[in-house]
Amino acid sequence: MDWLAYFQHNRAHRMRIPWERGIAVEAHLREPLIRSLQRFQVGEKGDGAHLKQGASATGDAKYAQTISLFIEEEQEHSQVLGKLIHGMGGTLIDSHCSDVCFVLMRRLMGLRLELMILLVAEMIAKRYYRALYEGTSDVVLRSAFAQISHDELGHVAFHCDTLQRSFVSLPGVARRLIKMGWCFVYRCVCLVVMFNHRTVLRAVGVTPRKFWRDCGAIFDEDAAHIFQSDYTFLAVEAFHQDAMT
Repeated sequence: MDWLAYFQHNRAHRMRIPWERGIAVEAHLREPLIRSLQRFQVGEKGDGAHLKQGASATGDAKYAQTISLFIEEEQEHSQVLGKLIHGMGGTLIDSHCSDVCFVLMRRLMGLRLELMILLVAEMIAKRYYRALYEGTSDVVLRSAFAQISHDELGHVAFHCDTLQRSFVSLPGVARRLIKMGWCFVYRCVCLVVMFNHRTVLRAVGVTPRKFWRDCGAIFDEDAAHIFQSDYTFLAVEAFHQDAMT
């Protein structure tokens, strides 16, 4: 799987967001959406220096370049979310306690574990942005959320591919134990996200039970890709073919 080619293609083919139309967000959604996006915007704006350092340490120049393009997409998301917040009359925040804890967890670990913690956020973001896309009729919001959702699918597939190749040589027992521990962390983060963003999830019609169930299904699918030693990653190849057309 040529992930460098994928990210280069994705950078050159962005969806158009019709900013000139302005944002006419539904009244019941405006305030909870601003508060929710403020927290996600903080998490997307990092420079990725620690992750870049870990990628460079692998000695794989192509992987390091791909990670740089991945970080650029994350930073673009931060810019887009910032424009959405301002467009709805909100202001940006400098930090949030959940983001601080998340960054600390990532930086205390090596590259493989950092990717696993990062992937926790990416998997939850898949469900979060889909909920926002489906929960509004405003064309600017929907266009922005569609682009970010598309990018998140690629991010998850990219990191799953990397981790699958990293874990494939481990004994089956070790993979199962790692998966169990990772699932525990993932579910804890899900609870935090459900609590912190409960108002906007309710506003877009997603109940806690549905969000919990859907996030669990996402984890089960992606974890199967990573920890199944004989998995050939056909799902990623199919994603790649769709994304490049």
